[in-house]
Amino acid sequence: MIGGSSRKYFFILKGEKNMSMKFLKKILAVTLAASLMVAPAVTAGAASTDSSSSGSESTAQSSQSSQNSSSSTATTSTSTVAGVGTSTVGGAYSVKNLGGVAVREPATAIASKAGMTANEKPYVRAYDITAKQSPAAFVSINSAASSVGGTVVGAVNIDLGKLTGGKFTQLPDGVSVQTTIGIPGGKVDSSKTYAIVKVLPGGATEIIADQDTNPNTVTFNITGGLAAYAIIAY
Repeated sequence: MIGGSSRKYFFILKGEKNMSMKFLKKILAVTLAASLMVAPAVTAGAASTDSSSSGSESTAQSSQSSQNSSSSTATTSTSTVAGVGTSTVGGAYSVKNLGGVAVREPATAIASKAGMTANEKPYVRAYDITAKQSPAAFVSINSAASSVGGTVVGAVNIDLGKLTGGKFTQLPDGVSVQTTIGIPGGKVDSSKTYAIVKVLPGGATEIIADQDTNPNTVTFNITGGLAAYAIIAY
């Protein structure tokens, strides 16, 4: 079937050799525009058996990585986790599917461990992701959850970096910072154990145990740069 399909495709091209170059260029332009519209929606990468998806995601990661290392940030917001408090680090937070994201360590301590200068400050980007937005990341997330007989509660991308004169750059992955994510009220189950699945661009995945005893939250360490973090229950 593969060989037959190839021959048929060749025949079509040969029969249409009088097609104008102008029309061909229009088709290529539309295809490229569509791919560029899809790419920004793909976030932290993950291993995938679909080679076409993996290729698209890798391209998107390169594009986003470039953005993350050079874009200027005009606004600063924060996030609060009920019963825990407000994040100690300002940033761009858009977390609605979970109960908030709160960095727990003082910003000054983070600046010190990351070797920041006086004109630099920690900055966090945190936002919801879904299987539709980040399908390859969720392949790894769902696989990890299934390995312990669990289900996915929700997921976010967290990008830990710094601002220097309004310019954002990612911190190295050797910088580790304690962070808490709230579990949505309707999804708290005292009979379940909660943990975090972390997925790095490139597909490296790990399950991180909850560090606190609060049944409504999960506490763990985020690392410098971009990663997907999903709460699972099992």
